Amino acid sequence: MDDRDFIVPASKMASRDKIGGKAATLAELNQKFKIPEWFVISPLAFLACLTKDQKESLKNAAELEVACLSEKIKDVIINATKMLGEDQNSKFAVRSSATAEDGELLSFAGQLDSYLNVSLEDVPEKVKDVWNSAFSDRVSHYRKNFGHNENWIPAVIVQRMVDAEFAGVAFSADPVTGDQKTCIINVTAGLADKLVSGEVNGDTYYLTREANLKKEHLCGPLRILTKEVMGELIELLLKVEKHFGIPQDIEWAIEGNKIFLLQARPITALKKSTKMETPTVWDNSNIVESYSGVTSPLTFSFARYVYEHVYIEFCKFMGVSSSKIARENEAFRSMLGFVNGHVYYNLLNWYRVLSLFPGFKMNRKFMEQMMGVKEPLPEDYVESIVPNHPSQYEKIADSLNFMLTLGGLVAHQVFLRRTIKLFYIRLNTALSSSNSLSDLNLKQLAQEYRTLESRLLKSWDAPLINDFLCMIAFGLSRKVLENSLGEDGLKFHNDIMIGQGDIVSAEPAIRIRKMAQTAAKYPEIARLLTEGNIAGIEACPEIQKEYHDYLKKFGDRCLQELKLESSTLHDDPKMLLRAIGNMAQRKQEPEKEKSHINLEREISNLIGNRIFRKRIVLWLVTWAKSRVRDRENLRFERTRVFGRVRQIFLAIGKKLVEIEYLKNSRDIFYLEVQEVLAVIEGTSVTADIKSLVELRKKQELTFSEKLAPPNRFETLVASSYEFQNQTFSYQPTSFSLDSMTAKGLGCCQGVVRATVRVIRDPRDAELKAGEIMVAQFTDPGWITLFSNASGILVERGSLLSHSAIVAREMGIPAIVAIDGIMEWLHTGDLVEMNGSTGVVTKLRKLDNNE
Repeated sequence: MDDRDFIVPASKMASRDKIGGKAATLAELNQKFKIPEWFVISPLAFLACLTKDQKESLKNAAELEVACLSEKIKDVIINATKMLGEDQNSKFAVRSSATAEDGELLSFAGQLDSYLNVSLEDVPEKVKDVWNSAFSDRVSHYRKNFGHNENWIPAVIVQRMVDAEFAGVAFSADPVTGDQKTCIINVTAGLADKLVSGEVNGDTYYLTREANLKKEHLCGPLRILTKEVMGELIELLLKVEKHFGIPQDIEWAIEGNKIFLLQARPITALKKSTKMETPTVWDNSNIVESYSGVTSPLTFSFARYVYEHVYIEFCKFMGVSSSKIARENEAFRSMLGFVNGHVYYNLLNWYRVLSLFPGFKMNRKFMEQMMGVKEPLPEDYVESIVPNHPSQYEKIADSLNFMLTLGGLVAHQVFLRRTIKLFYIRLNTALSSSNSLSDLNLKQLAQEYRTLESRLLKSWDAPLINDFLCMIAFGLSRKVLENSLGEDGLKFHNDIMIGQGDIVSAEPAIRIRKMAQTAAKYPEIARLLTEGNIAGIEACPEIQKEYHDYLKKFGDRCLQELKLESSTLHDDPKMLLRAIGNMAQRKQEPEKEKSHINLEREISNLIGNRIFRKRIVLWLVTWAKSRVRDRENLRFERTRVFGRVRQIFLAIGKKLVEIEYLKNSRDIFYLEVQEVLAVIEGTSVTADIKSLVELRKKQELTFSEKLAPPNRFETLVASSYEFQNQTFSYQPTSFSLDSMTAKGLGCCQGVVRATVRVIRDPRDAELKAGEIMVAQFTDPGWITLFSNASGILVERGSLLSHSAIVAREMGIPAIVAIDGIMEWLHTGDLVEMNGSTGVVTKLRKLDNNE
């Protein structure tokens, strides 16, 4: 045999059955990572050292021990070792590499002998000792216990020893708990052999995958690792994990400020099913405005269906092929998640859907701004959806498709006014049904819903197209102004979005003010209205018509109006009555005339005589203003549609009570849409929906007693079981609660100095004249409180959230996205807020907070 049959260099990839599991892993790692120099002695060298009798009885493990090495094999080993380092002080590691070693099921850790700090002349003898250890009683017993009964011959790794200052092991998942969000680093000074063998404990660090320290357990004398080194180790660890696609246990060493990877193996303590996949990321940014708190099954099932079909149709409008849409069928179906009763975005599925559009990475930031997410999806998660390194063909195809999509967007913009007009005609026709719901039977009510679904939910073109154009227009205009003028540009962008003039969301405030001005003439009527007493309306004919006109148009614009279970103003008008009464009792100041901004003059003042840039900025800003206005107006039409759906299902609930299928008409909200329709259409798998309702009521009670999940979190499995057993971690506020200042996103200019009122439940809240309203989030139903606010501070939200748009329209100084403000401020605290800079300063803290 040739010497090359006995030695396999590190640069040569070889199969596992030739060089063993550990060496095969090293050979693979050698392609991407910094590994100390090494080579492998193949099992053929072992066979070459056996006696003739041993070769004839290979099935008998007891007779396979090598008595001595042949001179030829000794020379081969010595010559190969010299290639790793001829310095007389060079030391080497001699380790086994059996075919089953470091596998996914068995690691054989510690079962086969290994030798460190071996001198050059001693390497051959240690190689023989490693071979012989493979046939010891200990290893035979281990193999039999794990069903690995065939005899195998180990290869042997010879590797240059690292002169380690520090060394250790690291796990990309907790091998005890199985938590794949926690990484563990175990380290000791010098070599890690005693650490691996368990003779010393070393220092242990528990970190997140972002290299943030969660806790440390120190058994050694010092905190050995710096934050920078921990970050480098976590980066190395996760790269190895990503390479193999499964949680890894690595050995490493630091020599001269360089980190060397010594070994890598799967974490065998974890189940085989823990193959690494991108976790599911849940985020309730923006959507919490519509679906806050615990949400009913009926609402969630309807909302999930709406999102699925509306966005499928949107993709068709945008020219995405049917085959691409079909491939992401699961993503469309699960854009929303139901997490312990709360509605969340499934962010990965949102990214999957939006990645269907050509030029996804270019539009991604605009999309994130539209969704209101505070932090983008991590790059490695995005790469799992859209690889960072597409082929040349894919780049060309994407560019061509992007040009076609741009052409489509231009066409949509050109015909947008017509699209919106046709949408309103279609919507008004669908909602103007002459049928009285109380006169319809169950089958007719089900058909009423099906008709509404087919006419509108699959033809929701205008709102979606305008939303997408708004996302681009708002993002581009903001970016251009920021690039041109920095912070001044951003401030100007916020200021010019004030007072669009015909945003429907501000109309309720105008109507309330008008009714309040009338009620102010009659103190007793104002008092009754302040108490929420409808007698105040009945006693004043001057207000009655305006009040009923208000209910006719805005009766479904209630708190949490997109939750079907919400009580509308038709059901309970107290908030509206109190808003009229409170405003009537305030000193009526003349309404401020909105200052008209001459865009062209203002932009000229800021940009100067750069005519081309000035024209571009003017066009972009005008475009953004129009799209923001239409976005808010078209969103009001959702309110009308959801109001009609609410009425249909409440009518079904009453009919089901009549035939004793339900105890109460509002029990309908504890069923899913398809469950209700199945009962009516004869496809239900259970006739006992009363018991199902009772089960859901208990579930709702459990959800309401639990702490709500955080705004963003991850799960390994997207399942209700996972949610129920999830231990959520909550991010601390972005500022100290002892601080006297906080900063958010200024969205409507103006400086206000006043006391605050923190509102957690707006149903029974009263905002006194001149107070600053503080809330976690708002929805359109809060408009009755906006009317009395001198300023608005909101914990959640974005520049395109309802709070920001309505505040700008009404000219109320406002700041959104102030983390932790609900804990930081208490009712009665005196603050100064600056709606331009987004800074809130606490001037006086109330000693006895409400």
